[in-house]
Amino acid sequence: MIGFFGAIIIFSFILWIFFFKMISPGYVGVVVDLFGDAKGVETEELHVGMHWIAPWKTVYQFPIFELNHTWEEDDAFSFQTSEGLAISADIGITFHIRPSSIPNIFAKYRRGMDEITHTFIRNYIRDAINKSASKMKIEDLYGESKETFFDQVQSQVRGELSEVGFEITRIYLIGRFHFPETVVTALNQKIEAIQRAQQRENELREAEAEAKKQVAKASGQAQCVLLQAESEAKANAILSQSVTSELIQWQAVQKWDGKLPTVTNGVTPFIQLK
Repeated sequence: MIGFFGAIIIFSFILWIFFFKMISPGYVGVVVDLFGDAKGVETEELHVGMHWIAPWKTVYQFPIFELNHTWEEDDAFSFQTSEGLAISADIGITFHIRPSSIPNIFAKYRRGMDEITHTFIRNYIRDAINKSASKMKIEDLYGESKETFFDQVQSQVRGELSEVGFEITRIYLIGRFHFPETVVTALNQKIEAIQRAQQRENELREAEAEAKKQVAKASGQAQCVLLQAESEAKANAILSQSVTSELIQWQAVQKWDGKLPTVTNGVTPFIQLK
C-alpha cells in the first residue's frame, strides 16, 4: 500500500517537474508547440501562476516590467558626423514590452530578451544614430544641439519599435560624447575666441553707452545754462523797459531827506519841483 502511494507521489512529482510551468510575477509566458500540425508559437500568452504544459511544448518567459540596458566602453556606439569625423558614445535605453505583443515578438526574432535587446534593438538605435549624425556637424554635437540629436534618434526608434510591440521610454547619453582630442582642442579654442570677441563687443557697447550718458549729461547742463541766461536776459529787458524818468524821480523822492543842497554850482536839481 505504501509502495502504491509512494508511486503516486513520485508520479505527481514528475508531472509537477515536467508538465507544470510557473510564470513568475512581472513576466509573461510564450508557448511553443513542437509537435503536430499546430506546431509553432501559440498566440495566447501565459500570465502569472501555474500552467499545465504538454511535454511536447516549451515555455519562454519574457519580462513586462520596465527594462534598462546600456552599451558602454567596448559596446559603445561609433558613428560619423556630416564632416566624416568619428565619434563614439555610451548610450542607454529604457523600455518595456506590450504583453499582447510578446508572442509576435518571439515569432519574429526567435530569441530571448537579452539577445533581442543586445542585437535587434541595438541595430534600430545604431541606424537612427547614423541617420541623425550624418546631418549634423561636430560643433552641433559638441554644443547644445546634442539634445536635438537624441530627440531625433528617440523619435525614430520609438516609431519603428512601437510597431513591433516595444514601448520606448527614453534613449539617453551616458556621460558625454567621445571626440578625438585634436577636435576637442580646436573646438575649445574656437569657443574661447568667440567668448573673447563677445566680451570685447560687450565692453564696446558699455563704453558707447557711457559716452552717450556723458553727452546727454553735458547737453542737459548746457541747456540749463542757456535757459538761465535767457531768463536773465528777459528779466533785464523787462527791467530796462520799466525804468522811466518818472520812476527814477519817484525812487529819489522816496530816499530824499527833504533838504536841498546848499551848493549846486549851477547844476539843476534832479528833482523837478512843480
